[in-house]
Amino acid sequence: MVNESIDRRVIQILRWSIIVQILFLLLSSFSPRFSLRNNYFEIDEVDYLSFASVALMAAILITISIKKVEDHITKKTLLVILYSIALITIFSRHIFSLSLRRMVPDTAPALFRWDAIFFLIIPLVFIAWQYSMRDVLIYCLVILLVDFIPMILEQNNSINIIDTSIIPKNPLAERDTFSILSDFMGSFARSVILGIVGWIENSLVTLQRSQHDQLIEANKKLQKYALTSEKLAQTQERNRLARELHDTLAHTLSSTSVQLEAIKALFDRDPDQAKILLGQTLVNTKNGLAETRRALVDLRTSELEAYGLTQAIRNLGLSVAERGGFSVKFDLEKGLDVLPDDMSHSIYRTVQEAFENILRHSNASQSSVHLFTEDNHIRLIIQDNGKGFNPDKVKKDRLGIRGMRERIEMFDGTFDIISDKDKGTEIDICLEMKYD
Repeated sequence: MVNESIDRRVIQILRWSIIVQILFLLLSSFSPRFSLRNNYFEIDEVDYLSFASVALMAAILITISIKKVEDHITKKTLLVILYSIALITIFSRHIFSLSLRRMVPDTAPALFRWDAIFFLIIPLVFIAWQYSMRDVLIYCLVILLVDFIPMILEQNNSINIIDTSIIPKNPLAERDTFSILSDFMGSFARSVILGIVGWIENSLVTLQRSQHDQLIEANKKLQKYALTSEKLAQTQERNRLARELHDTLAHTLSSTSVQLEAIKALFDRDPDQAKILLGQTLVNTKNGLAETRRALVDLRTSELEAYGLTQAIRNLGLSVAERGGFSVKFDLEKGLDVLPDDMSHSIYRTVQEAFENILRHSNASQSSVHLFTEDNHIRLIIQDNGKGFNPDKVKKDRLGIRGMRERIEMFDGTFDIISDKDKGTEIDICLEMKYD
């Protein structure tokens, strides 16, 4: 047995159980007893042996209540305390039986010890809780021996007294083999009951500990999964940052580089044209800087966190439409605000990218956004009446459309673009409905 420390809560429960047992011992020591021979109640004189049982219980209670002692109680020490409580219980019930026999000599003492099983179950509960099934069986065997052996000794002593007495032998006082066997069966039955109770509790405790270990193992796997998901999220965030920077800073720097090369070539040959190009470069640089700042603000997705998906899309569309000088209509299902954060973020970013494309490339005067549910799926349709384009001629590595497609396909969704020259553009997205 590992000599490990005991949970303080176990000691606290044990103290309360000892207090209850002391109260019952006191009650049985001073209670009136009924004389079957004389048919009246009588108060026996104080039984000092019973009172000794109370004193021993009280001594155990006081000892385990001392802070320094309590802090040093181990599993071995607790087992000694539990066995002491059980032995004191059996001792006190034997005394009670002997006291009854003094008033009713013909009474079998085993009949008056069945109430002890309640107090013997108390140490058993702690043993089944804190120890193995082997310790439970040992406890039951010890209780059987300690409960039965005093009856044998008591019977032998009774026979010797009767043989040496002048009083004629009472046939019922001398116990035959059958009577002794009956007492043994009574003690054995009590031990069997204790064993069944101990087995049930030990099985439940073992099952609870097994489930606790499984829960710990599941938590470890969950932590590992969370770390993997975090790394995946970091990778996805890097890709998203790449798309955002491509659409803002990369375009600005690329345009500025080309214009500076042209200014360098014209600087000596045509200074006036070089100055014009320089002015255009400055304007483009300022515009690119403003777009970069806007993209950095949008990276925080404060709109999505503060207002929810539908209102964030509405605010985004109104802002872009005001900058681009076109109108926008919204048909947004409010119930979709409860989508998982990662899915809401992807939908919001997709709408943002689509509006930026309308602003930069479509020359549209009208646009619309429809977000709704259909057959346990989420549908997102973004339309404009702009100049359109041929989707087959769009470069596959173009990060704007590619980024939108990646965001949707990450959730096993479908992403379709329907467009033709001078017929506007429609983006049709379908996602499976998922909630946290």
